Amino acid sequence: MSDSLIINHDNYPDNYIRDILRSAHSVAMVGASINWKRPSNFVMKYLIQKGYRVIPVNKNSAGDQIYDQTVYPDLASVNETVDMVEMFRPSKEAPQLAEDAI
Repeated sequence: MSDSLIINHDNYPDNYIRDILRSAHSVAMVGASINWKRPSNFVMKYLIQKGYRVIPVNKNSAGDQIYDQTVYPDLASVNETVDMVEMFRPSKEAPQLAEDAI
């Protein structure tokens, strides 16, 4: 295997992350919060300002609106193509959310 194909998952190179962000246009944000004080709300606002289509996902806020976007209860309910999934959930939920995202 060539060195260019080996990725250190503990320390991604900036250009690797930059390439991912440049190729993504839509982001499903699991754990998006209607509370403006929560980090997910700040990140959602920032991504929208940068031109991303952000799809909020939060079972407790399903049907509500965050920055004029309807909140979905789960990833399975999102009925459009998503390029990237952002997770603002406890780490114990990550394996199942990753499976749902795939």
